[in-house]
Amino acid sequence: MVEIPSLRELEVFRATVFSSSATAAAERLGISQPSVSRILANIEQRMGMILFLRQNGRLVPTAEAFALNDELETVFEGLERVRHFAAEADALRGGRLRILSPPSFCSHFVTPMIVEFKRAHPSVLIEFRVLSSQEALNKITSSEGDIAITTNRVTHPGVRMEIIKTTRSVCVMPANHPLASRPIVKAQDLDGEPFIALASNLKARSGVDQLFQRAGVSRDIVIETTTNHAACECVAAGLGVTIINPFPVISNFPGQIIVRPFEPKFEHNIFAMFPSETAPNWLGRAFLAYLKRSAANWRPNS
Repeated sequence: MVEIPSLRELEVFRATVFSSSATAAAERLGISQPSVSRILANIEQRMGMILFLRQNGRLVPTAEAFALNDELETVFEGLERVRHFAAEADALRGGRLRILSPPSFCSHFVTPMIVEFKRAHPSVLIEFRVLSSQEALNKITSSEGDIAITTNRVTHPGVRMEIIKTTRSVCVMPANHPLASRPIVKAQDLDGEPFIALASNLKARSGVDQLFQRAGVSRDIVIETTTNHAACECVAAGLGVTIINPFPVISNFPGQIIVRPFEPKFEHNIFAMFPSETAPNWLGRAFLAYLKRSAANWRPNS
């Protein structure tokens, strides 16, 4: 079995390919010329191939050397990105992170991650703004925010989107509701049911309305609200049922509501939104990693 050289040894190999001289490679790397020669000989022995021909005091790379060097391009490009990341992270320690989120994602998602992130990075100033999705878009496009959480996919030259989590709508009902015994609730099961709907100007509302229209189901809409949390509060009070994106709001109501899968399937995406004019800085990328981990581990407890 071929023994793979270490990254340091491969660095010596690449420096020699570029310079065709052990002396020049040694000067470039700050080591001795005999060390370069010894490392190259070890690489050739372990890989079982001749990488350099010794001609008139110079090292001439063979075809195998050029092929190996080509394969190493992506490896060292990745290492350079890691070095850049580390340098950027070091420069931004003690920096500022501006986070934007609608109210529905604060409890059980964004705020706990802010607490955890702050404990891990105590010198970072975190500015947390609770805003509507439209307000968050305005802040991002005007470079007044570093990362925003939203359920709306935005097509705008000033923003870049990245999916955090994909979920499916669920039916939320009071604990004593007759449909609670069913493993799945279908649109037809809610014909004539008192229904808590989201406000008519929300995209999630129009999507749910279309599902019921296609099923030929007429709901008795008794309340309209702008947030999933308020809809669940109404359900917990026994005022009706609702169809919502479960993440992360139903975690706020342990033991107060019953949650069942809903058909037809209606998917929701939760996005991170960044300014498109610049790549997310180290703090923004690091916080996104916290959010993705939290979203992946999230489980409803209702």
